[in-house]
Amino acid sequence: MADKASPLTSPGGEFTFDVDRVAAFLQTVESMAAGHIERRLPMSPRHDALDAIAHAINVLVGELSWAAARAKEAQDEKEAQLRAAVENAETRNGAILRAIPDLMFVMLRDGTYVDYHARDPKLLFVPPSAFLGKKVHEVMPPALASMFMDALERACETDDPVVVEYELPIEEPRHFEARIVRAGADRLLSIVRDVTQEKRASEMNRDLAGRLIARQEIERQRIARELHDDVCQRLALLNIDIDAVAAQVESEQSRARLHKLSAQTNEIARDVHHMSYELHPSRLRIVGLGPALQLLCRDTSKQRNLRVAFTQGPIPPTVGSDIALCLYRIVQEALHNVARHSHAEEAHVSLTCDEDDHIVLRIEDAGVGFDPRQVQHAGLGIVSMRERVTVVKGQLTIDAVQGGGTQITVRIPLDCDGAGSSTEVPVST
Repeated sequence: MADKASPLTSPGGEFTFDVDRVAAFLQTVESMAAGHIERRLPMSPRHDALDAIAHAINVLVGELSWAAARAKEAQDEKEAQLRAAVENAETRNGAILRAIPDLMFVMLRDGTYVDYHARDPKLLFVPPSAFLGKKVHEVMPPALASMFMDALERACETDDPVVVEYELPIEEPRHFEARIVRAGADRLLSIVRDVTQEKRASEMNRDLAGRLIARQEIERQRIARELHDDVCQRLALLNIDIDAVAAQVESEQSRARLHKLSAQTNEIARDVHHMSYELHPSRLRIVGLGPALQLLCRDTSKQRNLRVAFTQGPIPPTVGSDIALCLYRIVQEALHNVARHSHAEEAHVSLTCDEDDHIVLRIEDAGVGFDPRQVQHAGLGIVSMRERVTVVKGQLTIDAVQGGGTQITVRIPLDCDGAGSSTEVPVST
């Protein structure tokens, strides 16, 4: 059977081709290669080699077109999911931003404001046009700008938020708390909360606590005076009368019983006298803070199964009477707790002044300790201590571990203008 003529050869086998057909073939291939994959190579009725090549290319392009269509569908579906997720996130974030009353600022490490959110624009120190694109030192007062730049630098070096408390005159003085965290390589997020009401409430609570403590001290002083001037005197007179009766009694047995009763009355009188001093430590005014604390430690050592050592470092010659009374009461309460709860045999009380002009008091023991988280159930009088320290604008910290002893540290600024008396008490005499 004779072979059919090829478009590239003659029936006799010589090399020939259909120029127009090959040109159309190549033009279609070039168009398909350029991206028009919907086109197909034409087929002729000859079913020759060129048709076979065209058929193979058409099949391949069809498969590629199908695969591309499926890939596009998958891509469109993924893009739709991503758009929905982005829209949901934007809706959620928008709702969160609308619900959050805090101010938010996005800042660069150099202190430039790049974005903000303010539910209440009245809380802004200046309008957005006055701070966006500007640096902190161009917007804030110099002292605050320096503090903020230091906080920004510290926030860049840690994963923990850096907290800054400050005050700005916005119609009236308002207090703010800024929490600054890293939000990228050179970006930081500052969330600013208006804490004016909380600050005022805290000041009112401190003022109220100061007034209550002052009234308590006045009442203690009154009771101490009644005990000393009335009860102690009456016990002394009773003791004299008992001794007088004992001298007139002839029975040795009755005389012995009266002498025993006299001794008991004398012991009660000493206890009441000591109680009057505990209620109102007049020794603070008489001998000064240091000696009064030393006497308190000595008395505690005598009255309880506890050895208490006292040391005093460099201290100003005088301190405010409210500070002195606060420190005395804290030592009083702390030593009572040590003797009652710690099972320690020794305790140490120290009083000194640090480089920041704070008077520092420490009470330490090596007893059983306690869990500070459970202090409300321990009956240790910590609440009373904290109230007293708060009134004089000090700080009280407790380092306690179950089985590892307890250390109470009190730091009070010497220039405190607490709620108590403004008179001064000598530190030593």
